[in-house]
Amino acid sequence: MKTNVNQKKIIEEHVQEYIRCSQDFDYFCSNYVYIEIPGGDTLLNPYDKQSELTNLIQKEHYVVVLKSRQIGISTITQAYIAWLIIFHDNVVAGIVSKDGKEATDFARAIRGMVEKLPLWMKPAKGLVGPGFSKRTEQSFILTNGSKVYASPVAPNAPDKTFRGKALTFLVIDEAAFIKFVEVAWTSMVSALSTSQMQARKAGIPYGTLVLSTPNKTTGKGKWFFDLYSRSAAHTGIFKEFTIHWRDIKQLSSDPKWYKTQCELFDNDPKKIQQELELKFLPTEGSFFESSTIIKLQEVNIDPIEILKLFNGEVWKFEEPIRGRHYITGVDTAPEYGEDRSGITVWDFESLEQVWEYQTKCLVTDFVKVVKVACSMYPGTLVIESNSYGNQVVEAMDQSEFTTMVYHEKRGKILLPGLATTGKTRPLMIDSLYSYISKFPEIVKSKRLALELIGLITKTSGRVEADEGTHDDLALATSCAFYVRKFDPPLMVSSSQNTIENFKDILMMNELTNLDIVTNENVMKQVKQNMTSGDSRKQGFMDVLKLYNLE
Repeated sequence: MKTNVNQKKIIEEHVQEYIRCSQDFDYFCSNYVYIEIPGGDTLLNPYDKQSELTNLIQKEHYVVVLKSRQIGISTITQAYIAWLIIFHDNVVAGIVSKDGKEATDFARAIRGMVEKLPLWMKPAKGLVGPGFSKRTEQSFILTNGSKVYASPVAPNAPDKTFRGKALTFLVIDEAAFIKFVEVAWTSMVSALSTSQMQARKAGIPYGTLVLSTPNKTTGKGKWFFDLYSRSAAHTGIFKEFTIHWRDIKQLSSDPKWYKTQCELFDNDPKKIQQELELKFLPTEGSFFESSTIIKLQEVNIDPIEILKLFNGEVWKFEEPIRGRHYITGVDTAPEYGEDRSGITVWDFESLEQVWEYQTKCLVTDFVKVVKVACSMYPGTLVIESNSYGNQVVEAMDQSEFTTMVYHEKRGKILLPGLATTGKTRPLMIDSLYSYISKFPEIVKSKRLALELIGLITKTSGRVEADEGTHDDLALATSCAFYVRKFDPPLMVSSSQNTIENFKDILMMNELTNLDIVTNENVMKQVKQNMTSGDSRKQGFMDVLKLYNLE
């Protein structure tokens, strides 16, 4: 009788533990998941960032992870899959790895975690051991119907990766180093979305997790770079998760860990930047120098405010300051198509980025956002006037912000907006290169930084985003930088202080013929504009006329 009572108590305890583990992944890991380390097995106690990642997966389902090497992200992913297949029936997990050995190791690690669980936690006994009905090096099936498959992408048939497998949870490990991963992904998307939709309806956890250290922005690493860039820009369904080795207290507090890792990489600066410091490496044809690309990736400033407007997001980095002159660049795209509309706002004097917006929406709605930017950050508004941009130019030139609109001199007339032509485009690119190369720290936005490092110089000599990536914010920035460097319109008064300020700005832009800009010339131009019948010229100067460059 006493034995029956004890058995009943044990069964109740096991039931309670089972329920708690099924509801709390961290508890399951800390108490039941063993990993192999030198000298024996030890329990996996998730550190904060690992828990943050698994919580994000459960909430958002689609996550792309940029990580340093050897920090336990693959291990926590293996544990998460073990949790999925133990506590949920008919889960189908797939792991894509860069080669057969990596695929085998990943599957073996998950299987080992399952094998080390107590018997009462595993599904019913199967044909090949407790909980297992089938087991091979790269796959296994549990008696509850859950399955795990691991596979590399076959170079001769990448489109056949996991064909016929109704995956509910997919992991692409070291995605930046897998050849033909884009082909494999494209072939899996349709079946994957269907099976994950069915899992969602059944209340079974589902999702796709893409993991990698950074590689290059083109070639084999391009697909991961593009995916990470879109997620960092908050576009698409994937959520971005970045984890640096310094985010892990156990590593950052160990004075030997980083030094040892560097020695394992032969103290090669490029390998260290890539594998430990999360830097995408420049490739042949990259527009910016490698030093600039590295510095741009150090952008780690969170906006002080994020506001959703018309399918896009406003990122604010600085509150407007009364009396400051700001310069705003605008690049417009249609609602449908690959390109997006973008706005970047800069402090005219310091050139620090203060505000940004990116979207796909109706041009009429985009105009409303341009007006928001102008009302908050008054100054000079530079709108690229080609194609759909001309609609924005016309709308703004007829609005209450008409005096802010930059006017380009074409022949003997001033026309609103900045046309991208064979004459202006090289100067736009030059201004972008010179300002960013000298002062990469002025960029505050991570999504702009990723666009800039993704720019390439094509064999034709044209500078633009590589295929599949975007350069909308970069183009908006180049519009603002062009005007600031080559044709800065300034509101001036007859005061000596304003004239001196005008000289200072010319000096900031490295104009060498400053001696011809006399007070007399400035005042003459001001008086002409002040008496002009065109209200848009009143108070503004035509800088090119001062230098006899008209």
